[in-house]
Amino acid sequence: MTTGNDFKKLIPKDILPKDDAFHGSTKHISSEWWYFEAFFDNGYSAVIGFTTSFKNLIAFPTIEIYKNGELEVRAVKRYFFHNFQVSKQIPSVKLFDKKIIEFDQKRFNDKGEWAYNVSPKIDDNEVTLKFIGSTQGWKYKRQAESWIVALPKATVTGEIVVHGKRITVDGIGYHDHNWVNNLSNIINVWGWYWGKITTKTLNVAWVNIVKKSTEEELIAIVNQDNQGYFAINPKNIHFKPDKFIRNHNRKMPTSITLKIDDVVNGVPIKVDVEMKVKVIHRRYNRLLIAPYWRYHVKATGEISLGSHKETVNSTQMMEFFRLI
Repeated sequence: MTTGNDFKKLIPKDILPKDDAFHGSTKHISSEWWYFEAFFDNGYSAVIGFTTSFKNLIAFPTIEIYKNGELEVRAVKRYFFHNFQVSKQIPSVKLFDKKIIEFDQKRFNDKGEWAYNVSPKIDDNEVTLKFIGSTQGWKYKRQAESWIVALPKATVTGEIVVHGKRITVDGIGYHDHNWVNNLSNIINVWGWYWGKITTKTLNVAWVNIVKKSTEEELIAIVNQDNQGYFAINPKNIHFKPDKFIRNHNRKMPTSITLKIDDVVNGVPIKVDVEMKVKVIHRRYNRLLIAPYWRYHVKATGEISLGSHKETVNSTQMMEFFRLI
């Protein structure tokens, strides 16, 4: 278990738009990706991504759309990286001069708000979405890996196109950005769990990196709309996967309990949430070409920040990956 002495290494830092721009490792075994996620009020959910790999030789946008947790669309196309235009100053990705990801620099300059236009098109599947952040983003570095959570929680509006059918959507979203410069740092771990829990004004981003059967690294950051973020001491995080099944020769949980009881900067923070699997979607890891699983889970429980308490009763996404 991660010790209290490690906590200083886990504290996140504030970010600027350049942090979410392209970083571009020159190493052969590396990868970098932007991830956007949204839950809409009509039962649809979506994951939109853009990934570069192998010394920035190849890159591929991805659109995945779910209906009530069941996969409706998985659209992905691979290109040579030279077909893209990316910026190292702001988050911006273009394919053949068409915008896929574009940071709203004017809105940031005028209002200090983080907003993105996300609009990839793959065959007859397309999204045109506006993400507007509702809480403060942060960054976190772990060895050769970097994790930028630019939008822990956001409002999302726009349209999705599913097999040619255009659908207007509104919902709640999330966006992060990761890069890994050394694959050995990944394959030295057994696996990980990762997800978020979102309520009306609160959000918990959490990770459990499993290094050995007896060692894990727990991370949890709690955000409140328009108030900022709170880093939780790993000693005060209780994470319990349970009710395991076998799926494609991997032992995987169907129920997870996350509990937090901490005081950060004088503010008491408590989380008591159970996540039960609704639908499991088997995918392939971006880095290792190995299977991993995206869960749609029913999350129930409570989150409290100081005297403010909110009930959790909604569908969320999480991911599970295990090498062994």
